[in-house]
Amino acid sequence: MKAKKILAAVTALSLTTVVFASCGDSADSSSTAAATTTTAATTTTAATTTTAAEDSAATGGGAGTDSAATDSSADSTKGGDSDYTPVKTFEGYDAFLMFGDSQWLWGNWEGQGQADATQAFGVDADVTGDGEYTVSITNASISYDDPDEGINPQIALDGDYAVGAEGCVVMCVDIVGLLNGDKLKGTGDPKTDKETPGKYNADDLKVELKSIKADGQEVAFDKAKIKYGNIEDNNNCYRIEIYNDYGDTAKDSPIDKDSLAFEDSLEVTFSIEGLSE
Repeated sequence: MKAKKILAAVTALSLTTVVFASCGDSADSSSTAAATTTTAATTTTAATTTTAAEDSAATGGGAGTDSAATDSSADSTKGGDSDYTPVKTFEGYDAFLMFGDSQWLWGNWEGQGQADATQAFGVDADVTGDGEYTVSITNASISYDDPDEGINPQIALDGDYAVGAEGCVVMCVDIVGLLNGDKLKGTGDPKTDKETPGKYNADDLKVELKSIKADGQEVAFDKAKIKYGNIEDNNNCYRIEIYNDYGDTAKDSPIDKDSLAFEDSLEVTFSIEGLSE
């Protein structure tokens, strides 16, 4: 990774925030974690703690292949706000890339289509039927200055860009609204409310991880170790668990999480079969 002057544009600013992510199996659904990021003139620190809202990672847009959501070219993804426009309405199901690097930076914990989402900074996919889809986070998306929510608190800035990611604590794909988990009692639209039952059983669907790319370069993974399905029982998401500090993959990781590094983009492509839409 090329050298960067970390946080040159952030002098005299100290921003501390707590972001929660749910990332474990159902047995860990009450587990919680938070990422605290302090940004100063020349230092960035991230600490994890236990709080009541980490339920996105410990518990629980673009379209498919014809979408303009993701470009494997690193040069095309790096840029400011003008290079990223959030897509928050979906004809089908919102799929997003849940991620936090080894310091809980580059945090993306919600889908753009979720109601009242405040930690959604990805390039999501609109899953409208069987096919192949790509979800990603890019430097432009992760550092987007949302006029309603402000800038992502879980980044360290170098000028207008986020400092590159190294390692990971969580890397999952969640497809919101699909599954009819037994414990769900919501009465809203399952495509926007994760607590409302969807129409599918996990076993009815065939999902396969196709590729992982960091800055356009293939990331090796052991496909036999990827976890699929209704990994959490407190929401209606279908999950592809690639790595999760709070999940089974922490014991037997499909990727070399410590060597993962990128500056401009991380993208995951998957296929899905069994949808009736």
